[in-house]
Amino acid sequence: MSRAKGWTPNATFRMDKDFPKDVGTADAFVNTSLLLVVSERAKNALEAVPGALFENEVLPVSIVNHKKRVEKGPYFIIHQVNQPPCLDEKASQGVRMPINPTKFQFMMAMVLDEKKVGEKKMLFRVEQFPDVPLVRRDLAEALQAEKLSGLELHEIAGFNFLTLI
Repeated sequence: MSRAKGWTPNATFRMDKDFPKDVGTADAFVNTSLLLVVSERAKNALEAVPGALFENEVLPVSIVNHKKRVEKGPYFIIHQVNQPPCLDEKASQGVRMPINPTKFQFMMAMVLDEKKVGEKKMLFRVEQFPDVPLVRRDLAEALQAEKLSGLELHEIAGFNFLTLI
């Protein structure tokens, strides 16, 4: 679902007061909202790969530090608009959400049906488990070559995709 229409230009993320020593910024940020928050450098790296941002929106956001000052940016949320139902639910292992059993709360083994992903998708989330963005291997390799700080990629065994956290 698109978030661009009506996006507020003063959207902010605040550094977590429970981690007062975490004062630096990075190219990618782990956050409890599970959003993909990136620096301009990371956004530019994504834009440099043709098709990387297919069905993604780039939404501006500010980072507010512990001293309540806006960090020098710019920063962005990379929002995955369409989440394909491409999880092979029979081959995957996970715990379903009690409140919405069509989605998984936790995954122990994630198996994708690549035919349902689509050839154009390089960065997306899975409808049945939208907690983590997935990245096609060629995009992951391009991002790793940029040596972006804060970016963690984890292999999905046997598939051409990696999780991005």
